[in-house]
Amino acid sequence: ELAKFKTPSQIRICSAHKQPSRLEATLALYNKSVEPVVIVGCAGGTDALSGTASYLSRHPVVSCPPDGMNNSCLNNPPGSSNAYIMRPANVARFAAQVFSMQNPEVCAALDANTREKIVKLEKADAQVRD
Repeated sequence: ELAKFKTPSQIRICSAHKQPSRLEATLALYNKSVEPVVIVGCAGGTDALSGTASYLSRHPVVSCPPDGMNNSCLNNPPGSSNAYIMRPANVARFAAQVFSMQNPEVCAALDANTREKIVKLEKADAQVRD
């Protein structure tokens, strides 16, 4: 989904429960980035990843659990500021929106995606009226 919006990405695997020091070190590395970053936490079960990451990160963190609705993403302690988006495609669009102001290519892809969806809706509307 991220490729559709020309959004560069990296995949990292780390457990907040089993590797807390590795998570902290990884986030410290991303905190040094001069480029904008969006961190997507994809943790099932009890999601400590997103809450911990949002507390330690300077960048926005989005929870997108693989097992669907997950209340642990929504009930983090004070200071944890992660957002929650259930559908991966919507996370990709959110990331594109974050990056679109700094990256013209991402902005153009986001605009094209929006136009494409509007055209499809207008065609569907025309078909039901005919």
